[in-house]
Amino acid sequence: MRRLYTFLLSLVTVAGLSAQMADDPVLMTINGKKILRSEFEYAFNKNRGNISDSTMTAEDYLQMYIDFKLKVAEAEALKLDTLTSFKEEYAKDRSQLAESYLTDPDYVNEEAYKIYAKDSVTIGKDGFVKVAHLFFPANQKADVATVEASKAKADSAYAMLLAGASFEDVAIRYSIPKQTLQPFEIIKGQAYKEFETVAYTLKDGECSAPFESPAGFHVVRRFSSRPFGSFDEYRPAIIKMLERENIQLRARMKRGFDLAEEFGGNMTPQEALAREDSLLESKYPEFGNLMREYYEGLLFFEVSTREVWDKALADEEGLNSFFEKNRKKYLFDSPRYRGAVVHANSQENLDMIKNMLAGKHFDEYKAVVEENLPEDSVRVVRVEIGLFAAGDNAWVDKYVFNQGVGGEYRKGYAYVDVVGTVIDAPETYKDVKGAVQNDYQKHLENKWVKQLRKKYKVNVKKKVLKTVNNHN
Repeated sequence: MRRLYTFLLSLVTVAGLSAQMADDPVLMTINGKKILRSEFEYAFNKNRGNISDSTMTAEDYLQMYIDFKLKVAEAEALKLDTLTSFKEEYAKDRSQLAESYLTDPDYVNEEAYKIYAKDSVTIGKDGFVKVAHLFFPANQKADVATVEASKAKADSAYAMLLAGASFEDVAIRYSIPKQTLQPFEIIKGQAYKEFETVAYTLKDGECSAPFESPAGFHVVRRFSSRPFGSFDEYRPAIIKMLERENIQLRARMKRGFDLAEEFGGNMTPQEALAREDSLLESKYPEFGNLMREYYEGLLFFEVSTREVWDKALADEEGLNSFFEKNRKKYLFDSPRYRGAVVHANSQENLDMIKNMLAGKHFDEYKAVVEENLPEDSVRVVRVEIGLFAAGDNAWVDKYVFNQGVGGEYRKGYAYVDVVGTVIDAPETYKDVKGAVQNDYQKHLENKWVKQLRKKYKVNVKKKVLKTVNNHN
């Protein structure tokens, strides 16, 4: 019987896998690794949405996708996925994304609504009122003379207000700190009963007569009122407050108890959460897609940085060689001025900088300036170093291209001149560095992809490709 049960179970498993493969067939293999149609569809639909090109077809996207997958395959072959830095970053990304699956979102929302419901009862239909007040202290323990003096001040302040004085005028007269005059909102139950009664009785814009509370005497001006809002309006603020009170931990434990019951009740909440965590990729397709995207994206970035991006930035010999082979592509449409614009606070300092730079190669300018200027030079001189076309800099236009009257003088720098030379065409790749680096990167990329296509075998099932986004 046991053998029969095992045999029947294996048949069910095989049947299930066969049905799954029929529903989601293999679209291609790269270096023997199978890629399902659903995986391609996820990437295709997401990228088509990102570039807002509804006309892109699966066939159009296929070659880009293959190139991406080849780079990931190369990264795995180089064991970049075993690097500590990769593992730590991937684990961090996964932990953050998994959190929403390992907490009970309904629990957080329910707790937030409980607070809202309680506050709505407390605040009620009276809502909020915004007021400012003049305050003359005289607490219940104060002697009769103090109480009478505070009352007299409050009465006098009110008389000043009726005569047209402002709150600020009264505050100055009675040495009331200006910051205490700032309007503030109150709700029922938040202030003394006497204060609330007056504040809620006044109309917007009205000022009260002096009245007494257990703290002293007040004159209140009401500015505005507003009702208690909806749950959607207050939810973000309530959630932030709950997060400070560690609501996520409570929501996680609630999810743990629910999962323990779902798994049969023989696990602790922590054990149930750990099991659920291990099943996320297979249990939730959207999570599996995102984690694969993170995994491959990290590998793609790391291997591309090593094989292309860093080389394109730092390979001086390669950049220069590429430039020499493609000089005609980088010709200027007009002459350029390669040099420095010097701003100084005196003719003496201006001449000093010009003499330092005279006869030096352009590549040396920056080092000369940094090494030779005095420590306080930032206050006596400013130097702009670059390659300027007509229209790029008003001072270069004036002194080099004989156009215009110059630019505005920097504050404290009334003396300006230029040092450098005019060139009709780039002399080194550095004269067109950005363009050369960009093209050299594309060159390295294309060369690398050709190598990868020779190194790894790619097999695409064209019949399956035709069913992308076109199946039941």
